[in-house]
Amino acid sequence: MLTALAALSVAVVVAQPPARAAAAASAGSCQSLRIAVALAPGAPADQTVAGTLCRPAAQPVANRVDVLVHGASYNQSYWDWPVDSGTYSYSYVHRTLAAGRATFAYDRLGAGASSHPLSTLVTTVADAYVLHEVIGAMRADGFAGVDVVGHSFGSVVAVDEAGTYHDVDKLVVTGLLHSQGSGLATVAATFYPADADPQFGPLFADAGYLTTLPGTRASSFYDTATADPAVITYDEGHKDAISGTELSAGVTESELPASTNPSRLVTAPVLVLDGQEDGIFCNLTLNCSDIASVLAEETPFYAGTARLAVTTVAGTGHDVALHPSADQSFAAIDRWIASD
Repeated sequence: MLTALAALSVAVVVAQPPARAAAAASAGSCQSLRIAVALAPGAPADQTVAGTLCRPAAQPVANRVDVLVHGASYNQSYWDWPVDSGTYSYSYVHRTLAAGRATFAYDRLGAGASSHPLSTLVTTVADAYVLHEVIGAMRADGFAGVDVVGHSFGSVVAVDEAGTYHDVDKLVVTGLLHSQGSGLATVAATFYPADADPQFGPLFADAGYLTTLPGTRASSFYDTATADPAVITYDEGHKDAISGTELSAGVTESELPASTNPSRLVTAPVLVLDGQEDGIFCNLTLNCSDIASVLAEETPFYAGTARLAVTTVAGTGHDVALHPSADQSFAAIDRWIASD
């Protein structure tokens, strides 16, 4: 079943600072977890993934958790963003708890409070295996259903995992299309060694870890006509890093044709959601306001799934969760996950 959903809006979520704890408690409870993981099957579990597991106050009939995978130069805070206007419109975590599903947002290796192995060891293959281990940990914790929601590079990881291990009930892909817009090379060029950045310095002695050049996130990740300047300012001041090895591989993988792209191996139901003003993928060869065209573009890449849905979000750039349209996007994801 291939469907194009109505155009909507998008927003973002981040890790939970104390000021937001009471709001989260109103919809559920959260705990910090550390999960021991290996970089490959049979390898020692000598790395650690840090994450936040939040459970809804009222558990629904279906015991489900959404595993949340952030993009390049972000961390788990993307899914529970602390900048808002007095509402909780930028928190996927809060919105999902209110809908009765649990969430587990984690820092990918090399980001946040998770382990920072040698950068060359953090590959897309290793990242997908780590996600596989995280999913296994969620099932071991008693969750009967595990959905994965990825963003941007996190969507690349989520697609690789779902297509390799086939242990995901539903897959949501945000900030990733297979039509290349004018911005991909431009955005890739904004990454440079994190050890040269004043926000990191010697914290990243491994020059293989990258972050974005100061002052570039607005043009790379936002529709500046609609995004809140306070969100962009906070983003610049709280950016994270990514292994250059996996970033390069992820860019290459996203450009592979449908016949060889890992997305063709995904068998779980898939929702693709992106902003209509995502300069990385939209408005050069693909009009992202035309949902039927986006569906036609993406369908060959997800040939293995019997259920593909696509929606795009007006007035929204690449970081769909960090725009004022966020709640509408979260609602679209929630409705799709809740559907049969």
